[in-house]
Amino acid sequence: MNLKKYLITISSMGALIFAGSFTYASDCSQLFNAQDYSSALQQCKSEARQSSGRASFFLGQMYEKGLGVKADSEKAVNYYQQAVLANDLDSQIALGLYHENNENYLLSHIYLTLAIDNGSLGASIEKDKVEQKLSKDEKILSRDYVDLVKSAINQQRRVFAMN
Repeated sequence: MNLKKYLITISSMGALIFAGSFTYASDCSQLFNAQDYSSALQQCKSEARQSSGRASFFLGQMYEKGLGVKADSEKAVNYYQQAVLANDLDSQIALGLYHENNENYLLSHIYLTLAIDNGSLGASIEKDKVEQKLSKDEKILSRDYVDLVKSAINQQRRVFAMN
C-alpha cells in the first residue's frame, strides 16, 4: 500500500473506535502468551472487532510470523495499522521495522518517530539509521505525516470519549 493510500485510509477511519488501547486484551493476550495460537486467533479477532488495539497487535504478530496461521505480511500490516490508530506502541515499532526491512525508509521513519514520541527509547537507534537514508524533503514529509497520524489517533480518542 503506498503512503498516500494509507494516509487516506487513516483519515477516513473516523467512524472506527479503537477503545482497546485503553484496556488490556486479557483473553487474547493470555492465549497468545501461552502459545495457544489457534484459540488466540479466534479470541483476538473477536477482541479486534470490538476495537482492541492490543488484540490487533497480536493478530499482526501471528500473521507476520506465521503463528497458527499462514504467514501473510499484508494482513499483518493491516492489523498493525489498526493497532497504531489505537496508539499501540509495539505496533508502531513493528511497522517501523517492517518498512525498514522492506526499504521503505519514509514509512519506517514515520512509525519509529511515533514510537519514540510514545516513549520508546530503543526505536531511536533504528530511527537514526533510517533517517540517514532520507533526503531533507523526506524528513520534512515524515514530520507532516507523523502529525497527521497523531491527529487521527486523537480523533479516535475523542470519539471514544463521547461514547
